[in-house]
Amino acid sequence: MERFSGQDASFLYMETPSVHMHTLKVAVIDLPAQIPYADVFDLVRVSMESKLHLVPRLRLRPVEVPGGLHHPLWVKDPHFNIGRHLYRSKIASPGGQREMDQAIAEIASIQLPRDRPLWETWLLEGLADGGVVLVTKIHHSLADGVASANMLAKVMTLEPDQNDLNAPNPAWVPEAIPSRRKLLVDAIRDQRVQLGMIGPLMQRTVKGSLSVLKNLKHRAIDVPYPFVTPRTVFNRSLSPQRSFATTSLPVAELKAVKNAAQVTLNDVVLATVAGALDRFFESRGETLSKPLIASVPIAIASPEEAPREAGNRVANLFTSLCNDVRDPLERLHKIHAVTKQSKEVQRQLGIETMLDWSEAAPAVAYRWALGAFTQSGLSDVLPPAANLIVSNVRGPDHPLFVAGARLRTIYSVGPAVEGIGLNITGWSYCGDVAFALIADAGAIPDPHCITNAMRPALDDLIRATL
Repeated sequence: MERFSGQDASFLYMETPSVHMHTLKVAVIDLPAQIPYADVFDLVRVSMESKLHLVPRLRLRPVEVPGGLHHPLWVKDPHFNIGRHLYRSKIASPGGQREMDQAIAEIASIQLPRDRPLWETWLLEGLADGGVVLVTKIHHSLADGVASANMLAKVMTLEPDQNDLNAPNPAWVPEAIPSRRKLLVDAIRDQRVQLGMIGPLMQRTVKGSLSVLKNLKHRAIDVPYPFVTPRTVFNRSLSPQRSFATTSLPVAELKAVKNAAQVTLNDVVLATVAGALDRFFESRGETLSKPLIASVPIAIASPEEAPREAGNRVANLFTSLCNDVRDPLERLHKIHAVTKQSKEVQRQLGIETMLDWSEAAPAVAYRWALGAFTQSGLSDVLPPAANLIVSNVRGPDHPLFVAGARLRTIYSVGPAVEGIGLNITGWSYCGDVAFALIADAGAIPDPHCITNAMRPALDDLIRATL
């Protein structure tokens, strides 16, 4: 058994019937001419079963502590059955990218059940070109983007003939669900350690805040703060339904802009998203009152840390998309400057401070605070902490295979959250950055109007820099 970390538990506490806290990993696969099973679904099942021992977290289920006295536990599921995690469906005719995206949106709109390990995989058949799509829903409490990438590396191979479907696997030894008494006794014991963290953490937080205030007058540029954002159509209480869209851009073109402008690749991604959103609001006849603020997840890892295959260690960086600057190159440089300054503020506060507060906060209060906000409707009244979430994850630059089948494209995206109904994630793989966008379907029924605008937004940057 293993106690949830505070940050892992927060993704459970934020979940409501309208706030779905799972992430999506979408693999478009080219099947080989000959597959070792008569049915593709059987191939998927056997392939996943042969790899489960490499990712043990996929057989752990959450167990709540009575009264929410402490964070839940991960327990080896005594009733684990892979059949409860695998499903299949058809992509509607004619089987193009839009039809694929719609099928994925429908899958994304259904929450994961809590009585089993928090993941499931869907096989989507019916692509016009003969490929198949694997859509894996992983609850955010189980893994962040970095951990998910390392999970992927565990179950994929570098060569098509590295096929070990029939290799013997270690025996699975489940655990009994702990008794109510044991859950309570262990929670009280662990909470003593938790409460002991508050004093030193309070001192560190005050010290970091004073450092930020001391350096305030030396900043060359202002940094954005949460809750000073404009209200937009996607900043409101979420509906249960999600919309989904995908597109891809060449890594070489993004890097060419990066090198010419002497900024980071992430800056170029942010500027591309900003340009696409400009076109989105223009198509609606709307003008922003302030620049959009993006929340950018930043992985926290020490140099000596082994590759992490589960859990979350993420901080959020707030930066401006500088929509008040019309010139693409000038905007790119301003995004770079604001993001650089925001990183410095985060460094002064201590990048692990918020993560440590999630560990130190009493579980009952932490659960209540997160749950109360997501169910309060305040996101329809208060400015959002940020307007959207933008992530950029570096994936493998070499082909990957599963059971002899080549991965053509990999899309990944995290959840929309209460008040922030738009999440855009880029995942690089084999020369392309594959972008996936998930949104509240009540706010953005067809998000392709944003993904389709990313190509012209990048073209604006190319013309301005090259």
